Amino acid sequence: MNLLIDLDQSLFLAINHLPHSVPTNSIALFLSGIGAWGLIWFVIAIFLFIREEEHDHWFFLPFITAGLLGMYFSEFFLKFIIARPRPSEAVGGIILTTPGNYSFPSTHATLAFAFAYLLSREEPRLKFWFYLLAVLICLSRIYLGAHYPSDVVAGSLLGFAVGMFAVHLDKHLTSSRKRRLIND
Repeated sequence: MNLLIDLDQSLFLAINHLPHSVPTNSIALFLSGIGAWGLIWFVIAIFLFIREEEHDHWFFLPFITAGLLGMYFSEFFLKFIIARPRPSEAVGGIILTTPGNYSFPSTHATLAFAFAYLLSREEPRLKFWFYLLAVLICLSRIYLGAHYPSDVVAGSLLGFAVGMFAVHLDKHLTSSRKRRLIND
């Protein structure tokens, strides 16, 4: 277990100690900011919805489901059960942001990967760009000193699971709606 903690801390320091300058700090703060509460993902989803010729009125159901579940499990449940302290200057970190509560798992990562998964299913040809944005948001959290790498990996895995669940739930509800329409 100590080996994993040491590896996590070493990876944190390697990413966190990348050269810091005004432009790189600004980019990291921007990425972290647009990733907060899944903001950028909802903007992208709204854009895709408007652009579609045939508007599915249930388009946002999986996004709302994933957002609520991701926030609940990451921000309000797991963080308080695990209660892992955030990185600090005491471990050699360069801390550029002071978020509240605990570190594990990263809610930014949870939401980023849940929404990247959902958007990739809607627009498969943009899949690379959605996941690249999710990875950059995750890396920004480490660079800024808000999370250890294991926080963002766990958040990413949780996000995938939440995204898959939201898709499964949406398929189930869609088939139920179709059955009701046929029977009515």
